[in-house]
Amino acid sequence: MAKTAMKAPMKRGPVKKTKRIQRLRGSQDSFRSLLLTHLKKQGGRKDLVVRQDVSKQAMDAMHAVPLKKRAGFPVKRAKGSVDPGSWKTVEGKPVTVDFSRESWLPDDYAQGLKSTNMLSGGKGGSGGTYTVYMNPQGRTFYHKWQIEQAYDTQYGVTHGWNGVLRQARLTLEQMRLDSDASFFKLLTVNERSCLPAAKDFHFGIVSARRTRTETGLRGIATVQVAFTSVGVEPTWYVDADSLEEYRALGLKAVVGGKLTPARNMVLRDARKQGKVCVQCSDDISSWEYRHGPQAPSREMDAINAAHDAAQQFVVSPVAAARFMLAKMRGDAEKPRLGGVYCLGNCSRTFGGGPLSRHHFIIGDFFVDDNSGLFFDEDLTLKEDYDFACSHLNKYGSVMRFNRMTIAARHYSNDGGACSLRDAKGVQERKNIAILMKKWPNAIFNHTTRQNEVNLRWKGSKEEESSAGSSSGSPGSARKRTAAMKTITKKKSPTKTVVAKKSGYPDTAKVVRTGKVANSEYINDRCARAAGKTVAAACGGSLKFATEAKKMVSYSMTDLKYDIKRGYLAIKK
Repeated sequence: MAKTAMKAPMKRGPVKKTKRIQRLRGSQDSFRSLLLTHLKKQGGRKDLVVRQDVSKQAMDAMHAVPLKKRAGFPVKRAKGSVDPGSWKTVEGKPVTVDFSRESWLPDDYAQGLKSTNMLSGGKGGSGGTYTVYMNPQGRTFYHKWQIEQAYDTQYGVTHGWNGVLRQARLTLEQMRLDSDASFFKLLTVNERSCLPAAKDFHFGIVSARRTRTETGLRGIATVQVAFTSVGVEPTWYVDADSLEEYRALGLKAVVGGKLTPARNMVLRDARKQGKVCVQCSDDISSWEYRHGPQAPSREMDAINAAHDAAQQFVVSPVAAARFMLAKMRGDAEKPRLGGVYCLGNCSRTFGGGPLSRHHFIIGDFFVDDNSGLFFDEDLTLKEDYDFACSHLNKYGSVMRFNRMTIAARHYSNDGGACSLRDAKGVQERKNIAILMKKWPNAIFNHTTRQNEVNLRWKGSKEEESSAGSSSGSPGSARKRTAAMKTITKKKSPTKTVVAKKSGYPDTAKVVRTGKVANSEYINDRCARAAGKTVAAACGGSLKFATEAKKMVSYSMTDLKYDIKRGYLAIKK
């Protein structure tokens, strides 16, 4: 996160960390992680790396889930079939019903997990479990090809779609969404008078080519169930080549074309019906809102403490859209565009207010209140920057909900906008050039990250980068640019700059601790940094995907954070 030019903060005493009071929520994925840990411990192997941060409460919650409420249980059991609850291999090894399920697996099969024996000469590591499958007769299979060979058939990636849908429903059930009534209590009396009904919206999901991989299918199922579970049938705007594949899954799908034409088609369809437009990405797994007071200072400990103490609401996408529109219509400025925070974690926003008026609105989940504006179809990427600028230009403000976050993985998913990006960044630079020509006083090159931009709307102190971090005022940006030029003139080796900034020796080694982060992207970047020297880790060559799935360089700020949180350590 870039530094903001500001007065030196007043000295404060240590921030008292508040223990967050929150009921335990689960999902099929999180329970599967716990089950894997349990099986590794149960197996008794000393050569395995096993998580040590699992609470008894979490493990008990996993064990309490009935077998029939696990994705690995048969979608429909044939009469007289073997009970998965007494599943054993031919060697007598017990098998536990899994919380996951392959997208090709037939509906009457079970999927399970078992612990493994140590191989002679094996080096251990993070393994120790194996995924297996059981047919109705009780025979255990270790591979898909064995099942296909035994029954002389081929199973396509969508053969087990019913099981994928059921897994999405079970996950939603176990997440235990907060009620709309409790969530809407956060609205003022005036805002509640503006609260729309679900039928007042047209929900469009822009998607392409996601039906051909298991990851894509899981994303589709998760989003579809998030809407249908609250009585809403969204419309999927997809590429022409995939239309029948989406319809074969039982989805309401129409041809939308490429990204920006599809977005405009959703807008037109909503306006034809006299409804508010909501656009949603095709692989969002959760919608979360944090309610609590702003941190007393912008120091990291204070911000994190405020975030941890805030009340957490996990809601449906429909409730999220209704909440956002109620606030937009109840506001004096009457913005026509509202959206969620650009990262999956909003802790840093507790250094400021819950709403932003001149930030860009990310295209993953937004509400357009019949603005009359459209996306620029010359843009194939970063089209959400242009759309936000158009709204700011016409209406003077937007409304970004800094405490409303989504969990999405589309940046690395097959299909969608990812297929428009290229490793050399040619498409990124092409689209950035279009943006800068249209909005020369608002869109600027990011000062430290290649092929990224900042949005600084004239007259606003807010600045937003396409890498997802607020970067301060235009003045501070100019100072950073000048500082970068000074460093360039010195032509210092990268490792000298790294050492000067960090206080760590260039040759000191970064190592993992036993602590595991709650966010997978932090675990991933820690794994990438571990084993490298400080200079190598922070020299600019180490890349990782942020929670918003943007590829960025691992920085000294990241290293200091990971060390402070106890995920990494320095070995001199």
